[in-house]
Amino acid sequence: MKILKQADCFGVPFVQNIDDSQTKYRSTLGGIITITIFTASLAYIFWVGYLWQTHQISPKISRQNYISDYSLLDLSEEVVRVYYWQDQEGKIDPFTNNILLPLIVYTVNNSLTEPQLITNHSATPFGEVYVPEMQFDFSYYDGYIYATGDMYIQIVMCSEIYLKPGEKCASPELKQKFFAQSNNVVQLEFFTTSIDPRDGTKQRGYQEFTIQIEEKYCYSVQSYFKTTLFELQNYFLFGYPQYKEYIVDVLLQTQTNSLEFCQKAYETEAIGIVYLGMTGTQEKTTLEYPRIGDLLANVGSIVSLLFMIKYFIIFLNEYFLNQKVLKEIISFYYPEFKNIQIKKNWRGRIVEANLNKIKLDINNYTKFYEKVSHQMRKKFSYLNLLYEISRLYFVMRSSKFRNEFHKSHQIGIKINMLQQKDSEIIFTPKSEKFQENNYILNDDDADILSYSRRKPDKNYDLISEEIYNEIDYYYANKIL
Repeated sequence: MKILKQADCFGVPFVQNIDDSQTKYRSTLGGIITITIFTASLAYIFWVGYLWQTHQISPKISRQNYISDYSLLDLSEEVVRVYYWQDQEGKIDPFTNNILLPLIVYTVNNSLTEPQLITNHSATPFGEVYVPEMQFDFSYYDGYIYATGDMYIQIVMCSEIYLKPGEKCASPELKQKFFAQSNNVVQLEFFTTSIDPRDGTKQRGYQEFTIQIEEKYCYSVQSYFKTTLFELQNYFLFGYPQYKEYIVDVLLQTQTNSLEFCQKAYETEAIGIVYLGMTGTQEKTTLEYPRIGDLLANVGSIVSLLFMIKYFIIFLNEYFLNQKVLKEIISFYYPEFKNIQIKKNWRGRIVEANLNKIKLDINNYTKFYEKVSHQMRKKFSYLNLLYEISRLYFVMRSSKFRNEFHKSHQIGIKINMLQQKDSEIIFTPKSEKFQENNYILNDDDADILSYSRRKPDKNYDLISEEIYNEIDYYYANKIL
């Protein structure tokens, strides 16, 4: 049992009260500042929690170059749209009237596939919009990634080999009328996707580009899509990051060629070419969102800063506690000290002192207070307290005999549960001499006593026995 008790690390000390109401000295100023600090800290905690829940705390963002195989790239969404721009009503749409055709061509191992008509289209207020199906292929060689499959959007003169059975191209008169129109342009729309850094949601954007349509020239546009791999670390405490890959930008290069160059290069009657490719190296962006540890660190630093004020309050409480104890001790020796009323100016200097409404000389009072406070401060020492108790013991021992000290161990308050008189206090005598000197204490005396009826403590008897021997020696030698 003794070993278990010594192993207990949760032991608590016995704390004595300063007075009847508190074990620690507390002041009104300290209470006001404590409530203010706790309120401000709690409000800040709720505020940080609100910012965290509403995604208003900026994440840590880092970027690095990264070689990707585009396995996470989602091309099911619209990336490119092609349509004829009708800036005026009544203009001839070359795609719906089979004057021009939007074709899609893929490359496989640097070889062009057969052109196919873009069949995915829909009507919009500004014309018929064509959306090609996106396909890219890549391969690794010697640690590098290479594009083995690209795309071309070709705007060619109508040919019935690309049309469905029964469909025909427009008449020469309609073609001539179309090319006679002003501002014949084909609009290209490139859609990009990014991540909102606040909450990790997807954001869409787009870029526009215009291709002029003329019978004698072939305009080409080379577009290179830039992709980014996003790593989202948005877990609460532990977890795995999320990876998302999107096309975030497009780089465009334009060139004007002759019809003969385009027809030889692409083997079609193309008057507009749009190349679609991917850049080999992409950027990896890591978004590390605040976790619970970051929030606690944030809150803890601010709360710690606020609680630095506690040292100032502790200093003030120590000062006020010393003043309170000092005044109480002075009042023990000078009871009239409680009746002294003083007034101080804004600098803390005493300007008036009254005792029972009689003015005192300020200089005399100051000298008296300094002298007395200097003497009483020595009584704050615990060793001084033990010293005074030892002196009292020797004084009492010099005037009392040993048997009278033993009687103090036998005095106690009688329990009232047996319908006895409240004022009866009994003790168990140890000898006939004690029986002759039984004590009956009244209630006032009983309130002073704090020890119940019991035998003298063994250790106490050993210590007191040594003291008794010393006192007997002093008596023998007539020192006391």
